[in-house]
Formats: sequence, C-alpha cells, structure tokens
Amino acid sequence: MEPILSLRKLSSRLGTPVARLYDIAENIDAHYELKVLEDKKIKGKYRHLRVPKAELKDIQSCIKSNVLARVPLAGEVHGGVRGRSPKSNAEKHLNRPCVVTLDVRSFFPKVRHYMVYRLLRHELGFGRDVASLLTRLTTLDAQLPQGAPTSTALANILLTVPVDGPVVSQARDTESCYTRFVDDMTISGQNPRPLINFVARMLSKRRLPMYREKGKAGAKPKLRITPRTRAQEVTGLIVNSPSGPSISRRRRDNVRAGIASLRDLDEGALPKAVNSLRGRINHVRQFNAGSAERLDRYLDKILSARRG
Repeated sequence: MEPILSLRKLSSRLGTPVARLYDIAENIDAHYELKVLEDKKIKGKYRHLRVPKAELKDIQSCIKSNVLARVPLAGEVHGGVRGRSPKSNAEKHLNRPCVVTLDVRSFFPKVRHYMVYRLLRHELGFGRDVASLLTRLTTLDAQLPQGAPTSTALANILLTVPVDGPVVSQARDTESCYTRFVDDMTISGQNPRPLINFVARMLSKRRLPMYREKGKAGAKPKLRITPRTRAQEVTGLIVNSPSGPSISRRRRDNVRAGIASLRDLDEGALPKAVNSLRGRINHVRQFNAGSAERLDRYLDKILSARRG
C-alpha cells in the first residue's frame, strides 16, 4: 500500500475538505453519542458504547474503505474482513484433538491513541500531519471507541505484524492451526497449549495483556483449553464435528426459552420480540436445520395459543 503523505491526498481519499476534517477533530466529543446495549451473553448486563454521529460515521467509513482496507492482513484474520465471518473462522478448527481460545483483556480501551499514531506514522509511513489527523478522527478519550467503523480495522492492522505473523509461523512448526477474530484468538491441534505463552509474549510487544482469569458474572472463562471429549466452541460455534460447525445446545435452548417467554409478554412488545426470535431461529437454521424447524413449530404453537 502506498502511504498517504499529504493532507490534500487524504482529503481527496475521504471526499471531505481538510478544514472540515480539522473542525470535526477539534470538537470530536460532540460527534459521538452514547448508546446502551444489553449484553447478549450475560443477562442484566449492559454495554455503553460511544457511537459516531452521521457525519463522523461517514468519514470513518471512508477511512476504513479508502485507507485502512488497503493494508494487507494475514489470511488467518477473520473478524472485520470482507467475505469472512465467525463461520469461516470456526471452520478452520473442525474435528481437532484440542482447541485453545483466548483473548485480550479490555482490548479496544487498551489500544491507545499513541499506538494508533505510531502505527500510521512509523509503520505504515503516513505523513506526520496525516497520521495525527487520522488518529484524532479515529480515537476518543485516547482510545479506540468500540462503536466506530474504523476500530476493528485499526485493531487488525495493529496485530497483523507483531502477533499474527509470528504466531502463524510458530503454529505451523507445531502442526497447529491459528486464527483470529478481532481479539478472539484460537489455536487448535494435537497439543496447542505451549503456544499460549508465546501468544502472550507477542501481545506484550503491543502492550496488550492476554486475558487469563475466569469469566465473571456467569461469563465463560476467557482462556479455555478444550479436548475433543467436550464441546469445543469457536466464535460461538461448536467445531467437534468434521462435517461443519453447529450452534451449541445452550444457545438453542436460550432461543426456546425466549419463545416460551412470549406467553406472558405485553401485546405491544410482542411484534419486536417475535421478529428478534425469528432472526435468531434463522441464524440457527444456517447450522442446524432440524433444530430450526422445531423452534419454528414451537414459536407457531405459542403464538397460536396467545391468539386462541
């Protein structure tokens, strides 16, 4: 990728005058709004995201597609990459003797503004003013905001050379397989355990800590070593079978429980809840068609009972 050396070139790439880019950067807080989302994994827990407003979101989307997307990533990266998905990530680890999953503690907050600047300026070779302005447009409160279109792309680039490259090489030497979905990393093979500390050392080169503690408030452990004799889960999918990934029984049971809860739901909230459940059933259908059909019939039964 040819680095962007001048602000004029950056303005051309983004389709926005330099003066306007600076206006936004100098008042960046005003271009974000707070969005509260319920955590799908932990009941009663909420995530507070700072989401860019329309103008900044458009600019960040241009930065992502016209600047960051031109930086090559390792083939083992599946998160935030066009044509790849949790499914493509999970498929790399089907029917393996042992699966190790790990991630980075507080990943996006740990990626600081100076790390983004150094990446753009010294590693990608962008001009000083360009790197500075891009950093201001893509960070908030000195860190990567989780709701911004550019955050995953920057995180991927930040980890590609110091983490993905060495880990891929080390994995091949031990006949293991490595993939990464944003900060969720998976290693599988006959004995991938020795690679855990190696990954931790590579992450430390970016001043990023690996999450070793058990999950809190009902969450799963962040570092999991799972043999073939137990359900091996990668990016939300079970990978024990050689025929393909599937939805875990726990997740399917959660959908069924959601359908059952419709019995007591207020009429006004019903349409939204039903639409959400149909979307979840369609997701199940991609991997477990039989289960999806049973869930469809159960949903129809509950809705019929309400009408009757």
